[in-house]
Amino acid sequence: MCYNIYCYYKRKRLIIIEKNLNEYKIKENVAYVALKKKDGSTIDCKIDIDDLQNVLDNGLWFAEWHKDFNSYLVQHYIKGPKGREKQTLHSFILSSHSKVPIRHINGDTLDNRKSNIEIYDKNTPNDYRELDNKTVALILRDNYGRENGKTIVDKEDLNKVMSFGYAWVPYKIGTKPYAVANTPFGRIFLNRFIMDTPEDMITNHINLNTLDNRKANLENISLETEEE
Repeated sequence: MCYNIYCYYKRKRLIIIEKNLNEYKIKENVAYVALKKKDGSTIDCKIDIDDLQNVLDNGLWFAEWHKDFNSYLVQHYIKGPKGREKQTLHSFILSSHSKVPIRHINGDTLDNRKSNIEIYDKNTPNDYRELDNKTVALILRDNYGRENGKTIVDKEDLNKVMSFGYAWVPYKIGTKPYAVANTPFGRIFLNRFIMDTPEDMITNHINLNTLDNRKANLENISLETEEE
């Protein structure tokens, strides 16, 4: 275990405080910081060596499993307005509020080098991949910019879909996944957007795959027909 020693005088008496620090090792320009997990075992995270001293000077860091990330996050405790609270290492390094979404570009939440973390704009245009000369897979991302599914659209609809101005994201109704855009005017479903569905109609997915938004798989039907 590493320590920092802090000394100060109180009523002419020398007070010495030993503060625990995370152990670390350096390889080239990267610092590998050892973190304790809840079960007492350790795991390493990566940071830039330029950030090492600042990180060590701000408390003991630990790794805790986070279900939303399905991975470990590096955290420490800070004094908040309501008492002690946790702060993530990626928020600390980017000097951002803990609620600001931050994306780990390579998907590794233990890699907190500045080149791998960025504040995520939820309206960043979707990435896409061409499947063939007629079909495109639109990548859907969660609130932290992680890939969380894809939806298929016709290549001829790509410009319409991409120029809408809002990112398409995954959304579930029951167990069925949909692609939607969250706008100030409400939630817009991609299938209805592509088909310009009138208010008094619904858009069915013919093959029952709710992420297949090719026009050949979509049909507008009246509410009366659906009820029948």
